[in-house]
Amino acid sequence: MKLPNEHSIEDQVSPVSLAILQDAIHNNAKGKGFYEGVDLQGPPAKELVSSLVANLHGEVSEFWEAFRNGKLGSPCDKAEKMAELGLMPLNCAEEELADIVIRAFDSAGALGIDLGRAIIAKHNYNTTRSHRHGGKQA
Repeated sequence: MKLPNEHSIEDQVSPVSLAILQDAIHNNAKGKGFYEGVDLQGPPAKELVSSLVANLHGEVSEFWEAFRNGKLGSPCDKAEKMAELGLMPLNCAEEELADIVIRAFDSAGALGIDLGRAIIAKHNYNTTRSHRHGGKQA
């Protein structure tokens, strides 16, 4: 059941295109060998979930370290190679935030979660929440 919501983004953001992106990201990770020997068919094993969380945490930590070092706006360490390949070079903030999203989409793929639909549903729910979600400081 869909609740009426003036802030709904379902007509503007396609869960299908996000699912295509998620599949491409997850399939790339599988193709690069990150899931060799991992059973993705049954319930997620502790080792799989631990690895997914650790990798996601690592990307968040890299973003934090770039901030701590005053490098968020600086070219990332792969910027030159990206330019050589004809890709848009990224600064550290762009690279680390992209890596966080990539890890999240890959994790969702590994766990059989449609992250695009989940994001849209959670965003729509968040639009119904009170200011600062009831008094949270951050």
